[in-house]
Amino acid sequence: MAAFFHPVKMKKILFGYWLTIPLLFGLYSLILAAVKNVPILTIFMNIPSLALTSIVVLLLIFQLFGLYILGRSSDCRHSLLGFYLKFNLIQQLFTVNVPGFLLCLFFYLSLIDAKEQTDVSKQEKWLIYGLIGFISLITILVTWVRLSL
Repeated sequence: MAAFFHPVKMKKILFGYWLTIPLLFGLYSLILAAVKNVPILTIFMNIPSLALTSIVVLLLIFQLFGLYILGRSSDCRHSLLGFYLKFNLIQQLFTVNVPGFLLCLFFYLSLIDAKEQTDVSKQEKWLIYGLIGFISLITILVTWVRLSL
C-alpha cells in the first residue's frame, strides 16, 4: 500500500485522471449529438447543466497544465506544489468532483512533510498564481450559476 502512495505514482494517476475526464466528456458530447442528430452547439444550448459541466471539465485541462508546470518541483508539502494541491482540493470540492478531490488528497498526503528543497523560478510562480486566480474565478462563477438554477 505504501508503494501506491509514492508521490511520483500519485502525480501520474492525477495527471491521467485530469487528462482522461475531458477526453471522455468530449466523446460523450459527440456521441450524444450524433444520437440526437443535432449539432453539438445545440446540445449545449438546450441543456444548461451540460454546458456548466463542460466548463468544469475544461478547468481540469488548466489544472493539468499547472501540474505539468510543477512537475519538476519539490515533492514537499510546504512547496508550491503542496499549495497548488491544497487549492485544487478546495476547487474539486466546490465543483463536486469527488474522485478528483480524493486523488488530490492522496497526492498531497503522499508528499514529504518538509520545506521546499528546490527553487521555483519567479516566472513559474507567477504563472501558477495566475492560473489559480483564473481557475478560482471560473469556479466561483460556475458555482454561483449552478446554485441559481
